[in-house]
Amino acid sequence: MPATGNLVKLFNVWEIQLFVLLSFTLQVFLFFSGSLRQRGTSIFLRLCIWSAYVGADFIAVYTIGLVSRYHDTSIERHIRGEKQALAFFWAPFLLIHLGGQDTITAFAMEDNNLWLRHLLNLVVQVVLAAYVFWKSIGTHSLELLVSGIFVFVVGIIKYLERTWSLYCGSFKSLESLASHRYKKVDGINIDRVDYIEESIGYGYDDIVCIALRSMPSIHDLFSGRSTPIVEPRLAAKKMIKIVSIVLNVMYADLYTKAGVFRTQKGIILRCISQMSIVVAFALFHANDKQRYSKVDIAITYALFTGGIFLEICAVFISMMSPWTWAWLKDKKCSRLARLSWYIFSCHIGWPEKKQSQPKAMGQYILLSWVTGSGQVRTWNQRVMAMVNWFADLVYIKRKKIFWIAKILGTEYVDVDMMTMECVAHEINVLKEEFLSNNRREWNMLELVNLVLSDDVGLGIVMLHFLTEKQLSKYYPHYCTDVEANTWDMIKVCRKLSNYMMYLLVNHPSMLPLNFSAEELAEISQIPEFVKVYEYGSELQPTKEVLQELVYIWARLLIYAAGKSRPEMHAAELNSGGELITFVWLILALNKLGDSQHRRILLSNTDLRYSVVETAFAFPPANPI
Repeated sequence: MPATGNLVKLFNVWEIQLFVLLSFTLQVFLFFSGSLRQRGTSIFLRLCIWSAYVGADFIAVYTIGLVSRYHDTSIERHIRGEKQALAFFWAPFLLIHLGGQDTITAFAMEDNNLWLRHLLNLVVQVVLAAYVFWKSIGTHSLELLVSGIFVFVVGIIKYLERTWSLYCGSFKSLESLASHRYKKVDGINIDRVDYIEESIGYGYDDIVCIALRSMPSIHDLFSGRSTPIVEPRLAAKKMIKIVSIVLNVMYADLYTKAGVFRTQKGIILRCISQMSIVVAFALFHANDKQRYSKVDIAITYALFTGGIFLEICAVFISMMSPWTWAWLKDKKCSRLARLSWYIFSCHIGWPEKKQSQPKAMGQYILLSWVTGSGQVRTWNQRVMAMVNWFADLVYIKRKKIFWIAKILGTEYVDVDMMTMECVAHEINVLKEEFLSNNRREWNMLELVNLVLSDDVGLGIVMLHFLTEKQLSKYYPHYCTDVEANTWDMIKVCRKLSNYMMYLLVNHPSMLPLNFSAEELAEISQIPEFVKVYEYGSELQPTKEVLQELVYIWARLLIYAAGKSRPEMHAAELNSGGELITFVWLILALNKLGDSQHRRILLSNTDLRYSVVETAFAFPPANPI
């Protein structure tokens, strides 16, 4: 075991240095990967970011504790003629690391709600770092101590910025703070931003301006307050782009430091911290460092240069913000405004082509799980089929292993423009029905009444089964009889059906449900399911039937979006947002949904509100 013992001794000698470098490495990783979770659905990426987010704080706090106990040892080593350690000088750098990065302050909304805990940690860690400096007085040169004090100031400011950002992103702050936080930011008067009339036409800059103008109302909407939203008369594609920009702004406000940097105090604090880090670096560079270890000096230089590099990148990111462009435009700084717009609209920023629809939509196929049948398409579905077989073999109830089905059965596909336009078209049709009081006539009204008479969750599952059975009828004729546009409708129908099942299984809190997904797993045993399955067997694979199925799924999604709760949409923004969030905001912009005065009910058999819209209108019952 001599090799192991030598390795342990080596680790003990370089323990602090290794943890300091690890802490800095985690901060660099979080800075460049923090915003990636908004653009991708990779579980591995989210796990890495979550591990780094949680581990970064733990490593920094633990290392500050090591530094506080390292002082006496370093003095003894110096007496013995060894090089003096610079460990005390790293304590304020660890405070900077605890302050987090501009691209990620919270991983989830729960982190924002714990802002008081971070405030307490700020006090404790600042006191501990100050204690380390107090022990170092008289041991190190005055220039080095002054340099450390400047770094100490930077660490306190960074930690304050993070705590402030967490508070601004908490549900309590959303509910208590009025939307005037958006009305005048850094001197921007949003009402003064140029507004181009529809007759002249809208460019991407005009769409961005409209999105910024709507932010006060959007903030009220996310906070749960019912508020009228400015309704621009725009085509569906431009409306979707506005919603995409609005969601990006809300994500930045809830999960990054963007909201703090739109305030005058936040900008002043950031300028102070940037000047302080430069002054601290100059003092450290000019100081005589011969008495210190070369490794410690190299680590300190790495912390300085890396920190300054991240500050430069943070300035670049702030120039990428639409608020920065609007502020420069409002202040008549034309050159800087053009530079900001170029950075904002380039490929690495917020280009127009990316502001079109959600990046991905979840998919879940329940057929193989419930009945043990269905077409097995992927490796995960094959594994899930084996799990079902083993559970039946050893008499394990499927409800107890349903969590495995959530993991294996979930996949993601791209949200194509045809799907978005289909949903947007149905919203427009629904709005016209409200204005003209002329309801759509459903050919499959018996099916709709049968599926939706009991519970929305039950109806989604039964309709999902029927959709899978119906779509399977088209595949034998695909190569010869099915037209291209019919094939597109098949894909849209399957995506919407699988997406509603995905919401039911993975995000049930976003749907108006009475039962859990586990309780609905035994649906194949109820009589209503048998009736729906028999009804689906009689349907012919025609274009008209397929089109009506697409409309039914779109109406179900619209109804669910109108009934969804704002806090759930805010919580889902940390992973890029859901399609239902897009639909929810498009409804709000059209003054539809529970957040507006035009509520949407599932059918006209329940008219509890004076002004409502129904997703499915049934003819009045015959009088007795």
